[in-house]
Amino acid sequence: MLRGREGWNRRGSASSPPDGGPVRLLDPALRVVPFSGRDSEMADLTSWSGGSDRVRVRLLTGLGGSGKSRIAVELGVRLVRRRWRPVWLDPADEPRDVAVACRGPRVLVVVDDAASFPRLDEQLGALREAEAGRIRVLLLARTGREWWTRLRWASTLWSVPAGVPTSMAHIGPPAMSLDRMVRTAASAFASRLAVQAPELTVGDQPADADPPRFGDVHAAVLAVLADRENGGTGTVVDVGRGPAALLDQERDRWAETDAVVARALLCGGRRDLPDRLAELHVARTLTAAPGMTEVCTARITPDEACEVAMFAFRLDVDTPAVTGAGRLTAALLERVASQVSDRPEHLQRILRLFPARPAPAAQAVVLASRLVAMVTATAAGRDTPDQAEALGAWARALEEAGRSDEALDPAERAEAMWRRITRTDPLRYRVALWRAMRDLAVVSFGTGREKEHAQLVEETVSAWSSAPETESVWTEPELAWGMHALELTTAPGSVDAARWYHERAVSLLRGLVARDPVAHEEVLARVQANLLLLVNRGRPGEALEGLRESVSIRRRLTRDRPDAFERHLAYSLSNLSHALAGIGQAAEALAAGQEALALRRRVVRKAASADGNGVPRLRFELAWSLSGVGVLLSEQGRPHEALSLEEEALSIRRDLAREAPDRYREELATSCSNLGVTYSRLGRFGDALRLEQEAVEIRRELVRRSSSSRHRQHLARSLSNLGVRYSDMGRTEDAVEPTREAVSLMRQVARDDRWQHLPDLATALANLGATFTDLSRAHDAIGPLHEAVGALRDLSREHPEKHLPGLASALTALAVALGEQRRYVSAAASAREAVRIRDGLAAMDQRRFGDDLARSVRVLADMEAVLPKDGSRTGQFITARSERA
Repeated sequence: MLRGREGWNRRGSASSPPDGGPVRLLDPALRVVPFSGRDSEMADLTSWSGGSDRVRVRLLTGLGGSGKSRIAVELGVRLVRRRWRPVWLDPADEPRDVAVACRGPRVLVVVDDAASFPRLDEQLGALREAEAGRIRVLLLARTGREWWTRLRWASTLWSVPAGVPTSMAHIGPPAMSLDRMVRTAASAFASRLAVQAPELTVGDQPADADPPRFGDVHAAVLAVLADRENGGTGTVVDVGRGPAALLDQERDRWAETDAVVARALLCGGRRDLPDRLAELHVARTLTAAPGMTEVCTARITPDEACEVAMFAFRLDVDTPAVTGAGRLTAALLERVASQVSDRPEHLQRILRLFPARPAPAAQAVVLASRLVAMVTATAAGRDTPDQAEALGAWARALEEAGRSDEALDPAERAEAMWRRITRTDPLRYRVALWRAMRDLAVVSFGTGREKEHAQLVEETVSAWSSAPETESVWTEPELAWGMHALELTTAPGSVDAARWYHERAVSLLRGLVARDPVAHEEVLARVQANLLLLVNRGRPGEALEGLRESVSIRRRLTRDRPDAFERHLAYSLSNLSHALAGIGQAAEALAAGQEALALRRRVVRKAASADGNGVPRLRFELAWSLSGVGVLLSEQGRPHEALSLEEEALSIRRDLAREAPDRYREELATSCSNLGVTYSRLGRFGDALRLEQEAVEIRRELVRRSSSSRHRQHLARSLSNLGVRYSDMGRTEDAVEPTREAVSLMRQVARDDRWQHLPDLATALANLGATFTDLSRAHDAIGPLHEAVGALRDLSREHPEKHLPGLASALTALAVALGEQRRYVSAAASAREAVRIRDGLAAMDQRRFGDDLARSVRVLADMEAVLPKDGSRTGQFITARSERA
C-alpha cells in the first residue's frame, strides 16, 4: 500500500481517533457513523467494479462534505471481502512505485482530491505497466473541469487502441431524511465519546436552503454533543451553522492565532482539519478584517504560492457561507500570481484548475504568457503538447479578458500545433485538437470572423459526432458546445433548425450537469441565456422558460461568487427583459432590465477601480442595458426618465465606435435611432431628426458592406422612423421617400422570414399610410393601412399585449383615410374597433393610453356624426402613426 497522506487526509483501517478534539471523529477512515443512505451509489460502484475489462476509470464528483471519501472507504471494505486490494494514491508517489503497488489480480486504486495531484497523468499512465488482472481507478473530486479533460490526452493510460472504459457519476443529496441522519450520527458519536445520546431536534431550515450534506449534519451533531460534554444543555441541531460551531470549539484547543492557522492551511502546512472546516476557517479569517489576505500570504515561497492557488480553486468550487468569501478566489490568485515560480509544472498546475473562462482573467493572462515563454524556450523549435497547451490557455485567458484580437494569434498557433502533433498519434491527441479548434472558433467569433468560425464549428461537430461511443465522456461536452454554436450561426429564416440545435445542446448539458454540476451548470445557463435568438426571430414566447432557467441558475451562482458570475447574471436578465418586452409584459421586462443595469454598473465600477478603465466589452454591455431600459421607459410613456439613460448609452457607443468602428457602429446607429424617438416624444423634433439621419447614414454604409437581412432590417427601421421625424417637423413631403424605401426593404427581408420581420413591415406600412393621409392622399394611404391592419391582427393573436396598441393606431389611421374618401361606414367600423381596443388598454394603464383613446373616440364621433347625412365630412380628423425603436 502506498504512503498515505499525513494527518487528516490519511486513509486506511484506523480503529481509533488520533490525538485531537471531537472533530477527528469526522475522519471517513474511522467509519464512526454507520454507512447508510447511499444504496444506489454503492450498487452502481459495485457493478462498475465488475466486468472483464482490464482497466476501468470513474470520476466521482460531489461538493465538500457530500461523502465522496466515505463512499470510497466503504467500497474498499466491501471489495476486500471479494479479494480486492485497495490502494490509495498520494500526490508525491512516483509512477514506478504506483506500478509496483498495483500488481495483483484485483486492485482498487483510489485518488482522493484528484484535482490536486500534479502528476496524476503520469501516475495513471504507470498502471499500463502494472502486472495486474483487473484495475479499477476511482477518482474523487469536487468537479472535473480542465484537469479532467486533459487526462484524456496527457496520460498514456488511454492511448491504447482498445480504449479504457471511462465514466462519471455525481453524489447528490442522501436518500434518507434529515431526522434519521441526526439520530444515527448522535448515537454513533455519543458511543465514541462515551456519553449518553440525548434526544436531539433539528432546527428550522431556510426555505431556499440547499439539501443538507452528510458532513454538515455530522458536524452539527458533533458540535452539540461536544458542547454538552463541556456543560452545555443544547439539544437543537443547527445544520446550517454546524461546521462553524464545531470549528469554534476546535479553535479553543489551538495555541496559535487564527491568522497563523489560516496561513498554515493556505500554504499546505497543516492537514488536521477536514477540507470543509479548513476552508471555512480561512474564509472567516481573511474576511474578518481588511488586509488579512495580505497578512496570511506575506513572504510565501513559490511552492507555497502554488498551494495557495490550489486552496483558491477549492474555494472557487465550493464557497463557504461567509460574507465576502466569494471574492477570495480572485483575491488569493491576485495576491500570489506574481510569486509563483517560472517552473512550468507550477504554472500548468494552476491554469489547469480553472474553467475555460478563467477567473480572474487578468492573472490568468499573466500566468499563461509566462508559461508560453517558458515552454517555448525549452521546446527549441519543436512541437510539444506542453507548448500547444500553454498557447491554448493563453488564448482562453485573453478572450475572457475581452482581448479577442490579441487572443487570435495564440489560438491559431495552438490549433495548428495540435494538428501537427495529432498526426503523430491521432488516438491519443485528437481530443486536444478538438478543444483547440473550439477555442479558435470562439476567438474567431469574438473578432467578427464569422466565416472561419462557421467552418471550424462544422469540422469539430463532424469529428465529435463520429467519435465512438466509448469516447462519449470526453466528447459530449464538446458536442454540446458545437450544437450551441450551430444554433448561433443558423440562417435568420431557419428558426426550426436553430431550435433543434438548441434542444440537442440542452439535452446533452442536462446529462452532463447530472454528472458534474460544477463544471456544466453554468454552461447550461449560458446556452439557455442565448435564446435571445428566438426573440429576434419573432418567437419570444418560446424563449421564456429557458431564459428563466438561466436567470435562476446564475442567480444562485452569483449569491455565492458575485465577482465571478454577476456579469453573466446581468446577461441573462437583459435577454429575459428583451423577451418579456417582445410579448408585451412591460412591467416585468422593466424590472429585469433594471436589475441587469444595476449589475453592469457595478461590474464596470469594479473594473475601473482595478485598472483605471472599463474594458470595451464591459462598457458595451453597460450601454446595451442603458439602451434597453431607456427604450422600455420611453415606450411606457416615461420619456423624461428614459432620456439620461439613452444619452449615456449613446455617449458610450460613440466612444466605442471611435476605438473600433467596424465592431461598434451598428450599436451606435441603434442608440441614435432610439434616442431620436425619445427626443421626439419630448418635443425635441430637430434633435430627433439629426440623430435619425445619422443612424440612416451609418446603416446605409453597413448595408453597402454586407447585404445581410439584419442590416437591411435595421436600415428599414431607421428609414421608417426618419419619415416620422420629417412629419414631426412639418416636412410631410420629405417623409414619403424614406418611408416608401423602408416598406420596400422590409418586403425584401420578409421574404426570408415573414414572421420575424412582420412587426417591422407592419410599422413601415402604417407610417407610410399615415404620411399619405397627412398629405390628403387617401387613395394612396388605404392600401398600406389595410395591409398593416391585417399584419397587426395576425401578430395580436399571438402576443396581444405587444401588438394591440399598434393595431389600434393603424385602425384609427385607416378610419381617417376612409373618411377622406367618404367611406363612412367602413371608417366607423375601423374607428369602433380602435376604440374597443384602446378602451381595454386604458383600463389597464390610463396614463399611457388615455390620450390615444381620446383620439380614437373623436375620430369615431366624427364618422358617426356624418353617417345619417349626405356624406359630407365634418369635424377634425386626427392622424395616428406608430414607431418601433
